[in-house]
Amino acid sequence: MHREERSTATSTRHRHPLAALRTKAGYTHSEYARLIATTHAELGFGHMAARREKVSRWEAGRAVPERTAQLAIAHIHAVPEEEVSRLVWPDWLYLAHGDARQLELPWKASVVPEAILDAVATRQQTQQGYLLATGWAAKSLADNWLDAMTEALAKSPERPSHRAWLQRWESGPGAEPGSVLQACTRLRTLHVFAHRFTAGWLVTASEEELRHLADHFVTAPDMLSSGPGLLVLAAEGLTLCGFIARLQGEHVSAQRYYVAALRCATAAGDAETAAAVITLHAAQYLDLHLHTEATELLTAARTLLSRRRVAVRDPALAALLHAQTARVHAQRGDDLSRKRALLEGRLALSADPHADSMPILPIRSDNWLQLMDGVSLLEMGQPDRAIKCFEPVLSEHIPELKLPPSVRSLYLLRAAETQVALGDATGGAESAAQAATLLGGVRAAASDRVRLALRAYSHLPEVRMLLSTE
Repeated sequence: MHREERSTATSTRHRHPLAALRTKAGYTHSEYARLIATTHAELGFGHMAARREKVSRWEAGRAVPERTAQLAIAHIHAVPEEEVSRLVWPDWLYLAHGDARQLELPWKASVVPEAILDAVATRQQTQQGYLLATGWAAKSLADNWLDAMTEALAKSPERPSHRAWLQRWESGPGAEPGSVLQACTRLRTLHVFAHRFTAGWLVTASEEELRHLADHFVTAPDMLSSGPGLLVLAAEGLTLCGFIARLQGEHVSAQRYYVAALRCATAAGDAETAAAVITLHAAQYLDLHLHTEATELLTAARTLLSRRRVAVRDPALAALLHAQTARVHAQRGDDLSRKRALLEGRLALSADPHADSMPILPIRSDNWLQLMDGVSLLEMGQPDRAIKCFEPVLSEHIPELKLPPSVRSLYLLRAAETQVALGDATGGAESAAQAATLLGGVRAAASDRVRLALRAYSHLPEVRMLLSTE
């Protein structure tokens, strides 16, 4: 498929960046059409009809502006003409938002502090309904990471593992300054809290420690090469923030966090952690039904892990890769391949059921794969089959899942979607309310879909109560 056609096709799956850009600038469709037509004439491109319908078609992905119209739009938003030539529509529009910085940074350890601070500092900005990299840009992200990770492994093939570094660090004082050790201790503690407490305050607390760590990397750049531990701790903290931002539907922030985490893990030369981060990032694409982009990331992770020099010690990582692959097959409507991928995930997890998982992988039992089975069935449009898979989070008779509250809430919300799809509005409202309690004040984007579906049942007291809360 032609690159421009592919890019336009993916943009229709979520809010078009032109719509986000126009709204952010405060223009109606008609006002924006007139502004483009005026700019088109001022640039010497001749007369252009100022019709609001034309802008609407562009934003809906049903048409692509002529090159001169694109140049007029670029001029309005201060995007250089060479970028319009280099990138296809609508990918160059991301430059107008200033969102591309995280993707454009080189894959070097020296830029890690900037990547961390970029992710942390921009969370409060207005969120757009799209990802930074779709279409060819997602493939470019995957390819660039794979090249950088391969180069990092070639330079330091004997680098100590993250686990080995942590064991040395936890056994006694290291060479790091006391303030750095305190930041590391607090980051490790936050990961413990993530498995016990609500998500409402975790992002703010993690960001504060990440700022401290980035500042230390700036003042003492030699720390970036002192060992993998500090960088991997930063990757874990960024991944935690990315997951919660993903849960909230803040996709620009979530992708910034994930890419910054990927840079940290790559600079550390930790292939396992980097593969886990990129696999979790693939799940964000799947949330938006961008299975082609997710496939690019999953393929890059599998390519890296298949190389002889990479030792995969965590069976949960292999299980996660298979589970996300099952979602890809589900979104393509391939039930047989979906089942096969989940079976491979169960086999991987059962190979060493007592192995410790990385902190960023909340996988502890086969029940988790049962929940992923439910998610993939829901994405296939089969809620009647999916509902049985959500029993671990819906039934009081099944032992408590060993999942962090934020992760458990994610599956409760998917279960709520399933219940509502089956006409069980009361059950859906109860599951959504339970998820909100677990989140502790964090508003999940998934709950918006549940609320919308529940409006048809607003006459029921339980539903009315849920819809009245924010």
